[in-house]
Amino acid sequence: MTAVRYAAVLAELDVPEEILTRTAEILEQSPNLAEVLESPVVQKEAKHRVIDRIFPAAVRNFLKVAADYGKAGYVVESIDIYKERVARKAGIVTARLVYAEPPAGERLAKMEQFICRKYKASGVHWKMKEDKSLIGGFLLYVDGREYDYSVRSRFERLEQKLTWR
Repeated sequence: MTAVRYAAVLAELDVPEEILTRTAEILEQSPNLAEVLESPVVQKEAKHRVIDRIFPAAVRNFLKVAADYGKAGYVVESIDIYKERVARKAGIVTARLVYAEPPAGERLAKMEQFICRKYKASGVHWKMKEDKSLIGGFLLYVDGREYDYSVRSRFERLEQKLTWR
């Protein structure tokens, strides 16, 4: 919920996307930085000095407020949510695909057609991640919905059916 509220603030601030991308990269490349900015032990003034030295001017006040309230850990997620909203307004939906084996081009194209038709989108921005624990198949997340076509979940459902007998 915090990340969603912060994404709304980013929309109001109208910060250029390049600056938001750079801000997220800095925080992702230095996980200790987010911890320091979130820590109640580190004084507010020290956090502000770090922010002033490292981050672009357009996001400094936003980051200072997040740090002051101990919410710096939500900044990257907030940026992602904001970017997804901007893309959605442009007709592009974000889909997260978790797979056991990378999908072939034709399969990915069919998934994209399904997503565009179902969500009335003109395109898909893919976020992909490999997870061998799925055994086979994939999980697809779009607009808060999950489509589970993994072998692991099929085994789990089969196990449930067999144990309930």
